[in-house]
Amino acid sequence: MGYYDIYNLRLNRYGSNYLSRMQNKREKEFDQYLSRTVYRVTFSYDGDDQVGSFERYKQNDTQSLHYLLTNVHLNIPNGTILEIPDKDEVLRPWMVYWLERIEASGYNRYIMLRMTHFLTWTARNGSTCSSWAYMYGQEDNMLKDEIRSRSRMDTLYGENLKMSFFVLPTTPLIKKDDYLVIGEKPLQEYYRVTGYDIQSSEGVEYVTVDPVYEFDQTPAPEQEQTDKPEDFFWLNGGIITPSSDDTSEG
Repeated sequence: MGYYDIYNLRLNRYGSNYLSRMQNKREKEFDQYLSRTVYRVTFSYDGDDQVGSFERYKQNDTQSLHYLLTNVHLNIPNGTILEIPDKDEVLRPWMVYWLERIEASGYNRYIMLRMTHFLTWTARNGSTCSSWAYMYGQEDNMLKDEIRSRSRMDTLYGENLKMSFFVLPTTPLIKKDDYLVIGEKPLQEYYRVTGYDIQSSEGVEYVTVDPVYEFDQTPAPEQEQTDKPEDFFWLNGGIITPSSDDTSEG
């Protein structure tokens, strides 16, 4: 092999043209970075263990938003909940908020939103549903500023500072006036859905809620033959339903 052949072989080490060489070189450099970074984490996705670098968002101390750097070939949809270990190796739920596309970077950089509450509710079809969510209350501008800063997206969502919101993966099972329960007794809280937005961010839903008193969800008693019709007046919508032993003359 001549010197010219060796030169061409080394020149095409990472690809056959300039763009492919730069891309493949940056991917290899990221793999090397991933092997030595102190932010390295292992998490499960799609049934397999994946490796990434879990770093502070914009180099600040926020505990609500983080970066997750992964291999460029790992594609995770918006709204996916990942269990990521903290510094004490305790798994915590984080949601993929969106992917920052950086051309020819050699890695994917996901914006991750920390989940703070576990919601439960009864859907219109009668099934019991649950989901992790991030809650932010009145006069909290953090998420509004982040949403509006995404210049590539025409955000439809606008935050009302007098309301509380949940951010969670998109689900077709939350409707207006649904009753949400969060927390465990005696620290449970109860909310009624006043609106929701599934259009502003793909895979992510914004749910507006109002705090309410606890609903009594025990089933209504069934009217038996020995019960008087007036005892079920309000349960029957203000209509007196004659019992089966009542007789009426035509």
